[in-house]
Amino acid sequence: MQNFGEFVLLVSVLVAIPGPAVTLIFKNAVASGARSALAASAGVFAADLVWVATSVVGITAVVVSSEIAFEALRLVGAAYLVYLGIRLLLNRGIEEDAASRVPATRSLRRSFVEGVLCDLSNPKTALVFTSVIPQFLTTSASAADVLALGVLFAVLGLLSLLMWVALGVASRRVIAISRVRMVIMRVSGAVLVAFGARLALER
Repeated sequence: MQNFGEFVLLVSVLVAIPGPAVTLIFKNAVASGARSALAASAGVFAADLVWVATSVVGITAVVVSSEIAFEALRLVGAAYLVYLGIRLLLNRGIEEDAASRVPATRSLRRSFVEGVLCDLSNPKTALVFTSVIPQFLTTSASAADVLALGVLFAVLGLLSLLMWVALGVASRRVIAISRVRMVIMRVSGAVLVAFGARLALER
């Protein structure tokens, strides 16, 4: 392992850039509150740990090196983001009321699963483990070194998401007008659709 400080700085910049996971977490914080956003954040973190595990055993590298597998992951990820976005765009403002009628454990479970699927279907996360992390490993690096950097990436990503949770919850307190909150939902939906479309069209 080398240039540890540079790795932390680079990853801090990468996770600070808003992406699909940030949009999902912020939307959950504004629409459903802190618990839903935290559950989604936990889902993203869990998915990051899955990427870490697959990276350690070499599966991530195989997926990225296989054009068919990587294209499949890219298209699945794009489709899922578009699905989430369209669901928000078609929402008529009953999401919060409906959530109140759903058992809390079920609602939190759904948020957690959304976070997991959002991150697992994002091929750019896989690229972090196959292109970014290896740059900070020496030729004598062990699986433990890969694991350490991968877990650090996941932890820094979680900390970044928690900041967005706090921002979303603060916005939720300020934005009491349902019409304004609905605008945020629509914008979040459009952003997710845009992320998905760009991912699908990338070559």
